[in-house]
Amino acid sequence: MEKNKPLDLNLEQLKDKTLARHNEYRFIHPDFGIAISFAGLESYLVNSEQPYRTKEGRIMRVLKGSARVSINLIEYDICQGMVVVAPPNSIVQIIQFTPEYDFQAIVPGSNILSATAKEDLTEYFYLKRSIVLHLTDAEWKEMGMYFSLIWKTVQESTFRREIIQHLLAALLYNIRYIQKRYQKTVTEQPSHQEEIFRRFIALVNEHSKSERTVGFYADKLCLTPRYLNTVIRQTSRQTVMEWINQAVILEAQVLLKHSDLLVYQIADELHFPNPSFFCKFFKKRTGMTPQEYQKK
Repeated sequence: MEKNKPLDLNLEQLKDKTLARHNEYRFIHPDFGIAISFAGLESYLVNSEQPYRTKEGRIMRVLKGSARVSINLIEYDICQGMVVVAPPNSIVQIIQFTPEYDFQAIVPGSNILSATAKEDLTEYFYLKRSIVLHLTDAEWKEMGMYFSLIWKTVQESTFRREIIQHLLAALLYNIRYIQKRYQKTVTEQPSHQEEIFRRFIALVNEHSKSERTVGFYADKLCLTPRYLNTVIRQTSRQTVMEWINQAVILEAQVLLKHSDLLVYQIADELHFPNPSFFCKFFKKRTGMTPQEYQKK
């Protein structure tokens, strides 16, 4: 069956001739993509409650409306005046959004940053942790200038790689500066338990396809399984296994909707002992079989 197309600026996917690579709203290059507005793009690209995995990272600037979005299991309320940075290889799910919702997005490929900037920004942009910032009016206008300048640069007949590399680096440095300044104004710093939870979620997003025991994650965090379970339950009101199972379901949904793998192949990809076990696991947590989810 034909897979539903996700709301995605995956640079490989948009080489598809059925989607115009360049138009008045977007520019797509093998190493870089930018959409100056999503309001004019095909409405079928917006599928609420359907997760997808991004290959490249995302830098988004919300122009209008509001949305509730899950990025790597964590839900955010995102509205006009906010900037969002999602790291590469994230699972994103738009839970709900207002009809007028519109945003800009920059999608940097893995090869677009210069070697110097990439080394300095790797721990930031590739941290596997999302960044959500509500900007002041001055910061908002400044951020808009970066997006506008990058947009004007890609309109040239020749792709000016060096200029894009430096503008992108400057944009990321500016976001990092704003984030650090914001953190200094916040009186309450993350507690030790909240930091454990963040590190745990990052590990779950990275390893849940193959590792599904409390002991594995406790070892990674240098904690006892009992203490990890206690911290995660107190911080999030969910157990370690509930978070792991939720991540596995999201992976399964992504593969069912956006890959050509058959159900038995997905069961193998997710390290289930057999397809029957996978189908029972999926139905117990979603109320439908994998095949029913595909046809939904």
